[in-house]
Amino acid sequence: MKLYGRKIINWEAIDKVPLEERKAKIAEAISRFMVKVADDPLPVAGAKMTGPDPNLVSAVPVTMIMSDTVKTPDRGYEILFDEVDMRASASESFDILDVSGGVTFYQRLPGEEAKLSALPTGAKTAVSLLRFIGGFPILDDWLRFNQYYKIDELTADTVRRWWDTKATLFYGLLTALGAGINQSFSTDDSTTINNACVQIQTDLAAAGYPIDDNPTFWITCHPSLKARIFKALAANFVNPNTNITQIVWHIAGVINTTKIANTSYYVSLPGYKNKRGEWQDLTARPAQRNELKLGADHIWTGAYNGAIAETKQHRRCALS
Repeated sequence: MKLYGRKIINWEAIDKVPLEERKAKIAEAISRFMVKVADDPLPVAGAKMTGPDPNLVSAVPVTMIMSDTVKTPDRGYEILFDEVDMRASASESFDILDVSGGVTFYQRLPGEEAKLSALPTGAKTAVSLLRFIGGFPILDDWLRFNQYYKIDELTADTVRRWWDTKATLFYGLLTALGAGINQSFSTDDSTTINNACVQIQTDLAAAGYPIDDNPTFWITCHPSLKARIFKALAANFVNPNTNITQIVWHIAGVINTTKIANTSYYVSLPGYKNKRGEWQDLTARPAQRNELKLGADHIWTGAYNGAIAETKQHRRCALS
C-alpha cells in the first residue's frame, strides 16, 4: 500500500527476517515512514504576482487540499504558526511574551548621554505540551500467514488519524478566536480582503509591532470557497486596469481545509505570536507482548501544542 505517495513498508524483504524479529522490524519501518512524511516540504509553490499580462492567472498560489491523492497530509496550519523546537528541551512548556515598552530611539543632542529605557513588561501566554497516544496489535497469525495487508491498513489509518488530530487542534485555535477579529463584508471580496489586510497592519502598529511596508498575508478557507477566493485573486490578471476593485496586498497563498466552516474565511499575517511547539514527533514505543491476543501491542505517541497569543494577526471575513 502507498500513502502520501510512498510505500509504507517494503514487504519484499520480510522473508529474510526471522519470524521472531519481524514485529520489531515492522515497527522500525513504520517509524522511518512517519519521519519521512513529517520531513516532506509543504506543497506550496508560486506567489501572487501583479501585472497586465492575463496569462499570469496561472501564477495564483497553489491551494493545499486534504486528500489521499496528494503526497502530504493536511499541514497548511504550519505556514501560519512558527515552530518552536522543544524536542531536546527539558521543559514541558514555553511562554509567549506580550511585551510592551522596551528600547526607545530618539535624536541625540551633541554631548548628551544616552537615555536607557526600562525593562519591558507585559503579560505572557504559557504553552504546555499535550501528549497524544494510540496504537494497534500485530497478531502472530498475521505474520505466519503473510497477512501483511492488515498491517498496511492499520498503519495507514494510524498515520492519517495522527495528522488529522493535529490539524484539528491548530485550525481550532484559529476558529476559536472571538468576534473581535470579525471583518465585515464591503462591496466585494477584493475590497473585504484589502480592508482586512489594512486592519491587521493598523492594529499591530498601534500595539507596537514593527510591520514592514509590504507584509505577506495568507488566506485560509473551506474548500467550497476556493473558487470564490481565487476569483478575487485572479481579478488582477484577467481584467487589469479596469474599474473593478483589485487586491493590492501580497497574498502569498491560499490554505483550504475542511477543518473550518464555509461561512467565512480568514486573512492572516503568519508567524509573530502564532507559535507551534513540537516536543516529540510521532514515535513508536517498544512492542509489548500480549498473550491474551497472541500478538504484540504497538503504541505510537507524540507531543505538541500551540497558541495564538496575538489575535490582531487575523481577520475573519464575512461573505456578505
